[in-house]
Amino acid sequence: MSNQLTVNAATMFEQFRPDLLPIMAETGQSFDRLKSTFSIAVQQNPDILKCTPESLRREISKCAVDGLVPDSKEAVLLPYLDNKSKEYIANYQPMVYGIIKRMKELGGVFQIVCNLVYKTDLFSMNEADPDSLAHKQADPFGTDRGDVVGGYVIFRDEHKRLMHFEKMSREDFDRVRAASKAPDSPAWKHWFEEMCKKAVLRRGAKYISINNDKIRALIERQDTMFDFQEKPKAERVDPFSGATIDGTVVDAAPASRTQQAGSGASEKTAPAKKELAEKPPEFPSDLDLLPGDIDSLKEATEKVLKIALDKKLDAPGRRGVLKGMPETWKPVLPEYLHPLLKTMIDVTDWAILRDAAGLPWAGEHAMFVHKMKELLGVEKLNIGKYP
Repeated sequence: MSNQLTVNAATMFEQFRPDLLPIMAETGQSFDRLKSTFSIAVQQNPDILKCTPESLRREISKCAVDGLVPDSKEAVLLPYLDNKSKEYIANYQPMVYGIIKRMKELGGVFQIVCNLVYKTDLFSMNEADPDSLAHKQADPFGTDRGDVVGGYVIFRDEHKRLMHFEKMSREDFDRVRAASKAPDSPAWKHWFEEMCKKAVLRRGAKYISINNDKIRALIERQDTMFDFQEKPKAERVDPFSGATIDGTVVDAAPASRTQQAGSGASEKTAPAKKELAEKPPEFPSDLDLLPGDIDSLKEATEKVLKIALDKKLDAPGRRGVLKGMPETWKPVLPEYLHPLLKTMIDVTDWAILRDAAGLPWAGEHAMFVHKMKELLGVEKLNIGKYP
């Protein structure tokens, strides 16, 4: 039986060779290693072979793109029965170990500590000084630490300086699970602690500077697991300072065409749209850019302005990433460029809010991009494609 499973797994995997080889040539992975780990995964869970070939092809391709293998350490393949089609569907999940491994390899992060806190643990920290964190097991040799009560992640650079600290409570984890598109999936049922670690790692990673698209895609891939469309309305804040601008709220997702055009549109939606500014903040005038600052400003410009066009994230997700931009780029840019950085962040936030409310924004955003190109003296900025 065991040998037959191995043969069947190898036969099926060979069908994916034409799709995987180009991907693996780019990531530098070994096709044979991915094939062997897939066979081991099938040995451990034969239901994987019951999954539709298309779902397996799709999920294994994602695994290859991320540079991971489904060895239950870096990543895992989970089969689940779709209630509608009555077919088994494969689901690829990168594990915390795999995410941290790739972030260290490609993301410029020297150290990542991601832990859960249990009921019997001894945990203390001064919020003003994350380096004061102390986390110990009450009984180092005990096996029952009680329920998970929270978790945290710490990112440090090559000089071991703190890049970001993020913590989440058990209530936060429960809300993440409730927002999941499949809260009772095998991942949450059988890998609960792993999913909690991924939740805090995913949230924290959005607030550090990751100059690698592959790592950003790996982190943001997790957003597809969650349904954010029913989230509460987002309060308008100044993402540069984090301070509340006013009490205005906008829908996290665009209103449907029926709501926009029909007479039955809610009264709360229309005023919110009217309160959004028609024009973004004006481009600063009389700005003399020093030649030595062009490269760093160009990189900051691309990272900030492209957030408005990143449709992998919903509006609250994009604004969450945007809020971390001042902490990332103010130390990089000289002080005379800080007002310009604030304007770029404000323009991006304006575009996200307009987009979320179903109002036009792309033309004004594109004009701002054009002015930035003129200032930088470049022909193109890598910010993505407009809708």
